[in-house]
Amino acid sequence: MDKTSQKLKFKFVWQPSNVIYRRATKFLLNIDAPFTSAISIQKTRNAVFSKLKSSWLGIWFRNRHLKSYFLIRKFVLWLWKRGFYIYLFFFVRVINRDLGRPRHLYKLSNFAKKNKIQIFSLNEAEIIEADTPIVFPHSKQYCLSPDSDQYIFPEIVVATIKNAKVYGETNLVMVDDDVICHELHDFMRDYTSEELAGWILIDAKSNSIRWLVEDESSKPISIAATFVDACAANYAHWMTEVLPRIALFCADEQFQDIPIVVNEGLHKNIMESLSFVVGSERQIILLPFGHALDIEQLYMISVTGYVPFGRRDNKLSGHSHGIFSPRAFEQLRDTMNENIREMENEDWPEKIFLRRNSGVRKLVNSEEIETLLVADGFVIVEPEKLTFLQQLQLFKHAKTIVSSTGAALASAVFCIPKTKVIVIMSIHEDMIYRYWYNMLHPLNINVGYVLGHTINSDQEMHSDFIVNTADVLSILKVMED
Repeated sequence: MDKTSQKLKFKFVWQPSNVIYRRATKFLLNIDAPFTSAISIQKTRNAVFSKLKSSWLGIWFRNRHLKSYFLIRKFVLWLWKRGFYIYLFFFVRVINRDLGRPRHLYKLSNFAKKNKIQIFSLNEAEIIEADTPIVFPHSKQYCLSPDSDQYIFPEIVVATIKNAKVYGETNLVMVDDDVICHELHDFMRDYTSEELAGWILIDAKSNSIRWLVEDESSKPISIAATFVDACAANYAHWMTEVLPRIALFCADEQFQDIPIVVNEGLHKNIMESLSFVVGSERQIILLPFGHALDIEQLYMISVTGYVPFGRRDNKLSGHSHGIFSPRAFEQLRDTMNENIREMENEDWPEKIFLRRNSGVRKLVNSEEIETLLVADGFVIVEPEKLTFLQQLQLFKHAKTIVSSTGAALASAVFCIPKTKVIVIMSIHEDMIYRYWYNMLHPLNINVGYVLGHTINSDQEMHSDFIVNTADVLSILKVMED
């Protein structure tokens, strides 16, 4: 038995007491669900969660309002995440021992080197300068200080991989007993969406991965390029990480006839943006969640932008705030400008405030700020009510944008140089402050920040927050001078 198996087995058999172990085992064995695919794992996860909620413990937890206490809720989430993995791993190994076996996890460059795979360069490595933006209040400027004066975004390449398996909603690619991930993934620091969903188990220390799903009816195809991604359904991830890769790949003439694979079920605005990039001639293959394609010749493109889904270990400092390739964004903008005509009879405002209607990270005094901005000539916009084409035109014509942090702000990659973007967000130790600055500053877009504080007692990163209206007016004055 390898070290990873021993480690996981040790975690499973250890329990505070035999009584707890027997009761937990009895509870889990009463859940009737298969374990052969991502869909069944998702159903199992939902079944376990529903059963826990309806149990006496779950009812007591809710009725006593214990979930409102930060530390208790944090502990329950910690227990659920690890407990479901242990449960899932145990039953997958019982039903299909081949599924839970360790596979080697390779970064794309290492896999290509090991197997002497031919690669094509789409863009050379880029040196990107990292400065500190304007921040209000000034006392919080340290939150946006860079770790170094510059960083290097690696070369963007295309690797041709034989006999690969691609699953819907994951950018991990399987080849026999190996799994390939992208170049910027940091095993020790980065926690993935696939782990949260129960698809995989990663042992960062040994660079190994246990794949816990299988599509027994996977479809064979001869050739394709993969752009499926666990976070593609999120507008910001799509617009800044997935679509620029597609634009860079499709712009190269040697790949003009290659079909591309993307997630099925993406929002109509996302699909509209895709159509403008790939055109009407190229075949688009929609891959559903939980299903797989066996691709005889797969083109795998290294990432053009990346921000981790989550942190694997909060004890480690220096987590990434996201890095992006300016050249990929430029290619995306060039492609859009070539394929989209100006919308006639539209009077686009030059100063806009993006109203955020999401259920998390609400700007509590948004109405007060809106009143002040409208008096200064701003127009209030709700981006989710616009088509993709309308959003693109809106951001292209804007000269000043004020917005609390959120996915809608990702369309700022289409702003012209010198546009002023003011980001409003709360202060929290886990906040990725430089996300928008790292994305937009290399495009010669001026980015400033107004930082506020959360109003919830638990102080979580996604809590509602409030900012000083005087800071908003001050940063507008400074950036307009």
